[in-house]
Amino acid sequence: MSTWPSSPSHRDVQLGPDGLGDAASGLPVKVDRLSPGQLPSRPRQIRSHGKWALDLAEFNCAFRASGGFAPGSVAIVGIEQARDSTICPLKDDMIVTIPAGTSVTATVQPGLSYTGAVVPMSIWVEIQALSAGTILARAADHPNAVQLTTTDAKMFRSQMEAMADRFEAAASGAALPEHTPIALMEYLRGMADAFAGAPSNAGLDRSSSRHLRQAWAAEAFIRAHIREDIPIIRLCKEIGVSRRQLEYAFRTTFALSPLEFIRALRLNEARRLLTARGARGSSVTSIAMEVGLTHLGRFAANYRQLFGESPRETLLRGRRPED
Repeated sequence: MSTWPSSPSHRDVQLGPDGLGDAASGLPVKVDRLSPGQLPSRPRQIRSHGKWALDLAEFNCAFRASGGFAPGSVAIVGIEQARDSTICPLKDDMIVTIPAGTSVTATVQPGLSYTGAVVPMSIWVEIQALSAGTILARAADHPNAVQLTTTDAKMFRSQMEAMADRFEAAASGAALPEHTPIALMEYLRGMADAFAGAPSNAGLDRSSSRHLRQAWAAEAFIRAHIREDIPIIRLCKEIGVSRRQLEYAFRTTFALSPLEFIRALRLNEARRLLTARGARGSSVTSIAMEVGLTHLGRFAANYRQLFGESPRETLLRGRRPED
């Protein structure tokens, strides 16, 4: 199964790159594929009627995800293998909190694996106050992170995996309770202790954060001007960096050059339009021109390399009546 059932439950599925829009609980996202690759990813999710959720995920493709995190909830994510992926500058054995209402953008590289808990923000605040004696107000509007020792990280992962096994077995026979389970509360208490004992944003490299901000600013400009010609010199002037700085920011954030990233975004936007407009009689040529892809032969070759099919195949699939 690739979608959630109608009742609170669990799923343990293998999904291709086109099926990853709801691979993180509480965070429906727009996905842009960044490189070829058809190996399935494995999201394992347990959740109860939108009140709390557990995620254990392994991703095997490169993509850019953006979406708005559910108001009123916070995600506490334990990074197992970062593989140069970014939400903030990520490292192995790191905990990242993503607070309620946050707009999240993430670059996922093959091999990223993590465990995560999504709970009401009120629960997380209460746990901080009770177990750590403090409230992390600084985490209210942006991701925050702390680096764990390898030993502590393994302990938290084992605890999460044991919980997931137990809750998954319970979900097979009945709906899970809406209230946050005691076992999950205990797990979160340990996370809160780790944050309370560390300085603000411990583990976040400030230089890496600067490069991320530069790449994100450039990405926002590219998306806003996707139909226009965007020479690199124009992008450098808009962001206020040298070509070398821009190249480094893109390589470290997206594992692509600026030109490769622009092309990938255009190809993904073309794919969305081809899928949506197949039934309207649109042509491959008109859609390619609309997103700034003017060399049709190169467009078709690059499209097939990234998505494993021709633009025309995508367009024709959109024209087929639903079964």
